[in-house]
Amino acid sequence: VASAANNRTLKQLAVSELKTEEIDGERKVKLFKIGIDASAWMHSVCAVFQFNHAGAGKSPELRTLFFRLGTLLKLPLHVVFVFDGLKRLPEKGRMVRNSPHWLTCDFQRMLELFGFNIQAPSEAEAELAAMNAHGVIDAAMTEDSDILIFGAPCIIRSAKKDKDYLNVEVYTEDGLEHGASLARGDRLLIALLAGGDYDEGVSGCGIKIAHKVAQHSKIGQEMLHAFLSLAPELFSEWAKELVMELRSMLATDPYHFLGCWYKAVADSIPLEFPRCEVISKYVDPITSFSATRSSALAAQDVLSCQPHLADIADFCRVQFGWDDDAIVERMYGGIWEGAYLRTLCKVRITLFVDNR
Repeated sequence: VASAANNRTLKQLAVSELKTEEIDGERKVKLFKIGIDASAWMHSVCAVFQFNHAGAGKSPELRTLFFRLGTLLKLPLHVVFVFDGLKRLPEKGRMVRNSPHWLTCDFQRMLELFGFNIQAPSEAEAELAAMNAHGVIDAAMTEDSDILIFGAPCIIRSAKKDKDYLNVEVYTEDGLEHGASLARGDRLLIALLAGGDYDEGVSGCGIKIAHKVAQHSKIGQEMLHAFLSLAPELFSEWAKELVMELRSMLATDPYHFLGCWYKAVADSIPLEFPRCEVISKYVDPITSFSATRSSALAAQDVLSCQPHLADIADFCRVQFGWDDDAIVERMYGGIWEGAYLRTLCKVRITLFVDNR
């Protein structure tokens, strides 16, 4: 999907999307709203300090998150971090942790002090996509490729080798469909053929084969349309023709876009492909917007608040062992600048959510 990316800095994106709106007769700044996958940040900092942890000082992972948040605070953005909820874990088709990441508690506390926080009822990527689709946020930021299938209209991914998450790649649904020739149904077909979080895929069918099939046929789009419009039993009957078409395409390469025949892969496609329960997890995942869930979070507006400067100082003193001079020095360059910006933008003082 690289051909569909719009490469820019997060600051450029934030400034370009700045708007004003009239509220109660007063003109106010409207900031761009992004939701961020919290697990991506936690896993990335742990990878950095996997070796030589003892020589990195006190709480190096949390300290790195602190500086990243300080950088983010200086941008004209409303930022919401979304965490994985443990309720989604049994649905995953691969090995996953059965408890929160060890950084979660301290990271959430730090986010509250900075004015950011939210908790997902299920999988973070699915929640971000739903928030984006319902207009709660303007873009979803995650490194997990599942969000390409969940249906988020605007996706942000950090550029490769960018440790500060400031250089980003922006993907829109229009860009993916026309720039990369991959509509949502095509991306769903790739996941079902090559395998993903919820299914192992078709034996022998790697990402390259799946990509060619999806990009050069209408099978994925037809499959998604049929799944959304047909009852499950009717879809299962319709899917039998899909299996025959896939097998023929892989075994004989009638349109010469595969470059060779993949008879073994064709023979490996099961008769029950694709399974409705797997498609459903991609197309209709459990989120706070699901019909069976509470709509309280779904109805809530996403707004950041002012950072709690005194509490941040106390947090740094306890968690990082900084003295007063070190705290002032480190807050001067990032935290205070962010607080000034939020004052200029008239960001409210009270915290907007606490789900703990």
